[in-house]
Amino acid sequence: MVAKILLVEDSETQLKFLKDGLQNSGFEVETATNGAEAYKKLFECIPDVVVSDIMMPIIDGYQLCRMIKNVDAVKKIPVILLTVLDKKIDSFWGKKAGAQLFLSKSIDMNELVRNINATIRRYPVTDEYKNLILEKASTENSAQTRLNTILNDLLLKSVFANEFRNLSDFLNYERILVEKLFSLVSSFVEYSVAGIFFASPDDFAENILYIDTLGRNFSKSFLSDIQYDFFRKMEEFKKFNAAKFEVVRILLGKELDYQFTDLKSKIIIPMVFDKKLIGGICFYTRQDMDYASFRYFDIMISELLAIFKMKYQYTEKEFMSVLDGLTGLYNRRQFEISLEQEYNRTKRHPSDFSLAILDIDFFKKVNDTYGHQYGDYVLKTVADLMKAAFRKTDLLYRYGGEEMVMMMPETNIEGAVIPVQRLRRMVEDYDFEYNGVKAKVTVSIGLTTNYQEFNTHSEMLKSADEALYKAKESGRNRVMLYEQQ
Repeated sequence: MVAKILLVEDSETQLKFLKDGLQNSGFEVETATNGAEAYKKLFECIPDVVVSDIMMPIIDGYQLCRMIKNVDAVKKIPVILLTVLDKKIDSFWGKKAGAQLFLSKSIDMNELVRNINATIRRYPVTDEYKNLILEKASTENSAQTRLNTILNDLLLKSVFANEFRNLSDFLNYERILVEKLFSLVSSFVEYSVAGIFFASPDDFAENILYIDTLGRNFSKSFLSDIQYDFFRKMEEFKKFNAAKFEVVRILLGKELDYQFTDLKSKIIIPMVFDKKLIGGICFYTRQDMDYASFRYFDIMISELLAIFKMKYQYTEKEFMSVLDGLTGLYNRRQFEISLEQEYNRTKRHPSDFSLAILDIDFFKKVNDTYGHQYGDYVLKTVADLMKAAFRKTDLLYRYGGEEMVMMMPETNIEGAVIPVQRLRRMVEDYDFEYNGVKAKVTVSIGLTTNYQEFNTHSEMLKSADEALYKAKESGRNRVMLYEQQ
């Protein structure tokens, strides 16, 4: 059987040259002078292969190829793209468009014929498949309608994707980013309530679920039910010690008498990248709705995932700049900034604030006896025990060497003693073992609070240091409180 070629070329001279050469080589040749005409003829002549120029007006060869490969009815028809250009980028786009082969127009006719025959053998269009195309063509609207639908679809997808990508300018402004995401998503997704959550690489960061109510005023219990439902799904990927939510664009006024049970449809989508939870989004509505059947649902999720990845990586970069690389605690520079901020806050708005400094007893001896790798292991382990002993609202730092600091906002001296003593006992009871070598380690801790006599945050830090000195002088492995003069 003679193989049929659909030849697409806008140059009359080139079209005649190629058509004559291919017909003389035994092919049946149908022609089109632009991408739109070629797409219509595709359903009429049903070729074994499409051979198309790339540089054409209105719809070029890349776009024609992409259109063919986006339609289930004809996507198995192989496409060969021809061009006078000879750049890697053209070959790249040709492959991304789905073309089976990318050839230069300067290719010898015999070589072109050889490549066409090889392509037809490798990607055969069977009679059964051609009959299916004919059936599809007879049951659908006109070729022009199909073409318009595809072009509109491709354009809408492009605009859709660009709208999301434009939001990357706001990665540094989370609240603005959230507002713009809600504004964009609400323009094409139906919901009564939606939520957005950005996960943080910092385990001590607050987990905020931003909620959009589309200007409606819901009760706190209703929104709390949504928060619980959302984070229960998130906990399949990451454990949360605490979570809070914020409501954006909510109107003051009479509350709507909605119950969580009134919501008939929902979808909760965790955003996961590299096996890490980087965020999530949710939609709830009082109407019956299959969100997954939304026409551009997959594209929306793909673009959202890209934004969440960029946001997470930006946050991670900022987070790593304030961390101690060995222990995972905040570093000294961040401690100095936080101490001044917290001390000044308690002066403006009087409240309790406690501070503790920890020193690993005889740490130099550990290093000298077992080596610096063992010492690093001890430092990291003590830091992990600190994280387990303290609340998520407390702030933990590596101050330098074997010294670590614990800041406890909204905590008086009596409340601070409890986690500090807990930590001391945890370290004392822990069986340290590295490379088969076992050891026992203890810590000394100095504890203070923001007494009125302190005029600066530096004086408060000095008082904790004095208490630590007394703990070490008194025999180590103990907690000492600063004695107010």
